[in-house]
Amino acid sequence: MRIRKIKLIVNPKKQWAKDILRHLTGFLEKSDYFIVEKNAELTICIGGDGTILYANHDKKIEGAVLGIGGDKSKICILNKDNWRKHLLQLLKNGKTENRQILHASATGNQYTAINDFVIHTHDYRVIELNVQIDGMNHHFEGDGLIVSSATGSLAYAYSAGGKKLAPRSKKIQAVPIAPYLRAFKPHTLPSNSKITISSDRTSAFIVDGIFICTLKPNQEIRLRSGGFIKFLCK
Repeated sequence: MRIRKIKLIVNPKKQWAKDILRHLTGFLEKSDYFIVEKNAELTICIGGDGTILYANHDKKIEGAVLGIGGDKSKICILNKDNWRKHLLQLLKNGKTENRQILHASATGNQYTAINDFVIHTHDYRVIELNVQIDGMNHHFEGDGLIVSSATGSLAYAYSAGGKKLAPRSKKIQAVPIAPYLRAFKPHTLPSNSKITISSDRTSAFIVDGIFICTLKPNQEIRLRSGGFIKFLCK
């Protein structure tokens, strides 16, 4: 993949990310790359995994995406200590990798997620969830449900008991959050699965860690895989 036009997105709350942005701009321009705001072939997100997730939520990613993060980053393949050593090699010889993202229809709006969608109790009381997976109904009480992509399987879903999936895996997961008596176990599903979720009480709807809205009782969320996002990889 030949890359010339690059868009830069930084987490303004992290000083180290702002410091890298200042150095990175000159670093790229000296290497004959163009920093652009539109029609980019690559978006570099500086600040960690959350910076990529927020950029996707705000529809700011153009072309492939590459992350520069910290020690705890899972999606970012470069970090604040090694980006100078590896970036130019990646730009010249890196390959793009398609990763499935998730799509949700909720409250009359459409959403995409790189990691996961979460339905969660909003007041710390147990909710009863009705989960329909490819036409089969499941009911359980608990704190909520995570629907995760393969990329997101290493995040919240794994902490809640889900499996680690390879990033390029064409699978999704439905992982319960503290299900009462473990009445509903984590499900690994084909990417073409269709999932509908509702709860008996008001609950929070969260996209990639970003609170979206409060759902009314029995209000449905419809989820499925929703295309791909390109990552620049080694």
